[in-house]
Amino acid sequence: MKKDQAVRYAWIDYAKVISICLVISYHIPPRADGFWADAIQMLRMPAFFLIAGHLFHIDKFTTLWSFIKHRSIQLLIPYASFFLLFYALWLSVGRMMVGGDELEISIWLPLREFVLGTPQIVVAPYWFICCLFVIQIVYYLCARHIPPRWLVVVVLLAPYIPCLYDFGSCPWQLGAAFSYLPFYALANICKSHIQRLSFRHLPLCLIALGAALACVYGYGKCSNLWVQSTLYTLGGLLMMPLYILLCKQIPDASPGNKLAAFIGRNTIIILALQNYIIGFILLLAEKYYEWPLLPSAFVTNVCVTMAVLLISIVPILIINRYLPFIIGRGRCFEKRQKMT
Repeated sequence: MKKDQAVRYAWIDYAKVISICLVISYHIPPRADGFWADAIQMLRMPAFFLIAGHLFHIDKFTTLWSFIKHRSIQLLIPYASFFLLFYALWLSVGRMMVGGDELEISIWLPLREFVLGTPQIVVAPYWFICCLFVIQIVYYLCARHIPPRWLVVVVLLAPYIPCLYDFGSCPWQLGAAFSYLPFYALANICKSHIQRLSFRHLPLCLIALGAALACVYGYGKCSNLWVQSTLYTLGGLLMMPLYILLCKQIPDASPGNKLAAFIGRNTIIILALQNYIIGFILLLAEKYYEWPLLPSAFVTNVCVTMAVLLISIVPILIINRYLPFIIGRGRCFEKRQKMT
């Protein structure tokens, strides 16, 4: 049992590393477009929600309140901590450095975005944190109150809810939460199937990938919101088996296992820092060189992505050693989580 658990968590670490690399890559200009950009879009964020859903154990929480307290420590404390840090930096130096339209932004607007769970000006990538928090509460309520035989039907219908009502102005990424709920929910419902996925299922995974790429093609050609919702959800779900299988093929004892575990445990920090590190790299590049630095934009993108991960290591070590409370870690929070 211990060996199986070690292998399982090893592939999850590698899946987190690949996913955070795709997220960083997406924020490095110039952004790709077309068929392969749509394919990566169907993999990038859905994979993160799938991993989170796979790790969720509903039996650990007897009440909704205990569940919310636990998730608040894991998600809302980092959200608040990094917002306050970067909001202070934005007020003091960020606006001046960017200049132009940035100076026209009200100093209260980022605070409003923070309260509504729609960060754009400060720590924009943390929309994911707000969305995940809502998804987890919605799924907890569904799993507790909907019979198992109907639960799959309900979560598969969730992406169509934004087609009926525009959630663009709703707080806490409610529309996105409905769209991504199937990835989180099905990863939890099908946990045993995911654990049994092995190399002997490769033919089926390749067939699923072919169907997923067909969905990607249709997604890029269609403008109907209902059809796009169907193709995005179906395409993303069909990509996951091969994605998980490939992550599982990396040996547990490989040299990069410790590094993958380190990055996997700290993706929430990398998510907050990435845009600022990218901005710093671009600032230096535009000042001293012509962007892109390397012969191809793809090679530049890969190199900058790796640079962001390497630069992140220093603040991650500092935060984990000296400031763990800003990410909801440390003895105090560990005791509270055990109590819940």
